Amino acid sequence: MFPLAGCINEFIPKDIREESGLLIIDGAITDGESVFTLSRSVGISEKLSEEVMIDHAVVAVESNDGARIPATFGGEGRYLAQTGSLDTNLQYRLSVEVDGETYQSEYLSPIITAEVDSIFPMKKEEGEPVYICLSSHAPENSSKYYRWKYHETWEVKAELYANARWNDGPGEEEVIFHSRYTSENTYYCWGRDSSKSLILGNTEKLNRNIVSQQKIIQIPCDNDKLSILYYIEVEQMQIREAAYRYFSDIQERAERVGDLFSPVLSAGLRGNIRCVNDPEQMVVGYIDVSTTTRKERYVWEKEGLYEFPGLRCRMIYEWGGKGEAIFSYEHSRAPYQCVDCREKEHASKLKPDGWPTDHL
Repeated sequence: MFPLAGCINEFIPKDIREESGLLIIDGAITDGESVFTLSRSVGISEKLSEEVMIDHAVVAVESNDGARIPATFGGEGRYLAQTGSLDTNLQYRLSVEVDGETYQSEYLSPIITAEVDSIFPMKKEEGEPVYICLSSHAPENSSKYYRWKYHETWEVKAELYANARWNDGPGEEEVIFHSRYTSENTYYCWGRDSSKSLILGNTEKLNRNIVSQQKIIQIPCDNDKLSILYYIEVEQMQIREAAYRYFSDIQERAERVGDLFSPVLSAGLRGNIRCVNDPEQMVVGYIDVSTTTRKERYVWEKEGLYEFPGLRCRMIYEWGGKGEAIFSYEHSRAPYQCVDCREKEHASKLKPDGWPTDHL
């Protein structure tokens, strides 16, 4: 019941053939807001670009009582439909109109997903990575197949504190000194990321429909994510066996050729979406219908999971030329990557609303 994992390499198996222009639809019909991503595949040898994301489709969620919920375009190929509460007495499907063709998924009744019981970090011993895991349990007569996604946020700081910067604007002062207790500092930042690969699991070989110690993400113990405060929200969906088998196949092939959510996919993977105008046309995607449950967890530095990797920066006790470096203390300087937290991966000065620390 652990997610499949593998290293991405340049090996291309013989059964994968190059296909350009295939419609790829990723997403699910769920309660609240349903999000769908539309793109076109590119050949394995072609260069990826933003042009493969589709921005001109007409997308809607339809129910078998004739209701239609239009989706709005959210940029980067994403379409958002406010589906609200799903009625278990109805069936739902996705409808897409693009480039003169109409595509529809099959009508399906909603699966009601069980709640996530807990999210917790696990670390075997010193030097080992930290795993963010979850546990859950569901009725025996409900689906034994699961899919998870996550969104994560973390606070990070630069290795050295910069209390001054060059004045790039008009004014007499060449150097401007500032405080770490104002938002102008470059000491504290926040990073954000989300799942980029499929996280699948099942309980089909167990006596009970219980998910225990399911690994969601692996974080090296010396990663800055764990250095101050880390937050993760996990989304859980119980899915159909057909969807699970389809996504497992997609995952296996994607691990051979590259990133799952890049538009590089092979032919031969047929989900539950059909082209109304041309039923033989290949479409990549499986649209399941299921509610989503969510659970969040903060991991604090005081929990002792983070292992400080040691200082990697040093101050240079001399003035640098303007534009050459930034100051860490008066009459000293350091490289930008040592004093500007924005140089760290995914980091910015955009502090999340409601973040529990008082840093700026």
